[in-house]
Amino acid sequence: MTEQARRNTEIVHTAMRQLFKEKDLTALDRYWAEPYVQHSPQMPSGLDTLRAAVPGLEGFSWEPQRNAAQGDLVFTHRPPPAGDPVRWFLMLPAGG
Repeated sequence: MTEQARRNTEIVHTAMRQLFKEKDLTALDRYWAEPYVQHSPQMPSGLDTLRAAVPGLEGFSWEPQRNAAQGDLVFTHRPPPAGDPVRWFLMLPAGG
């Protein structure tokens, strides 16, 4: 992994931790931008969707299990818990 890809992966992990583990909605202002594309068919795209959904994600824990980074693109995937029909699949522009 290149140094740039490593740094970008750290940025994505920080953003995801702050938003989904710490429930810090201000992370959306620091790390996300419109147009935000949600890859889950159960949720519409857009930052307003995340702002509304995150506080209600009780018991949700984000722990990255798969990552890939190349240039300024970082992919991270967390498989759903057993019985959870939603796959949280996010592609985030690094530093975005």
